[in-house]
Amino acid sequence: MAKADATVPETEVNAYESFMEWARANSKRISIGGIVLVAVAAIGWLWRASADKKEMRASEALAAAQAVVTSGNAALAQSDLQALLRRYGGTTAEIQARLLLAQVHFGQGKVEDGLRELNAIKSPGLYAASVHALKAAGLEQSGKPAEGAAEYELAAAAATTNLNKAAYQSDAARAYLAAGNTDAAKRIWQAIAADDTNPLSGEAKVRLGELTAKPIG
Repeated sequence: MAKADATVPETEVNAYESFMEWARANSKRISIGGIVLVAVAAIGWLWRASADKKEMRASEALAAAQAVVTSGNAALAQSDLQALLRRYGGTTAEIQARLLLAQVHFGQGKVEDGLRELNAIKSPGLYAASVHALKAAGLEQSGKPAEGAAEYELAAAAATTNLNKAAYQSDAARAYLAAGNTDAAKRIWQAIAADDTNPLSGEAKVRLGELTAKPIG
């Protein structure tokens, strides 16, 4: 019997090998094509078990790295997160690790390094809003509020809750104002104010009032 892979539980390897022994012993009862298909399915099952274990270990490494980030040890946090990316690329934890690493870089004033980590996330999935919002913050930090505002709008479009959507819309309007684009800010505030179900509808009306108020001269 072959030695079990360290990444797959021995019981699963034993079960797979036992099945294949049965298939070989009963080859007259099932077609060769059937044996191949079942073998492929079994190998796929073992691969998924290995992938699940990788995800679990990646999550554990991420939790440890998050604790280091919280402690304020930026140098160690960066080292741990980079090690996680090297070892657990392709996992869900990779996306979260890049988000954390971008925050660490931003905290050190290394905006370009942070943006590079965020740009490396090609399929953010459920983290799309967070990726766009953090990218927006980095762009603002680097003195590019107009580009940051555009990213906040993308974050709002990807948000999964009304509260987050409203918050990102508000951030976009604020960033547009910082960039001197009053029309874009008004557009966003007007859309928010027109929707009474929006959590920031009241604030939007106040902001619109401030923007349209005529200066006393």
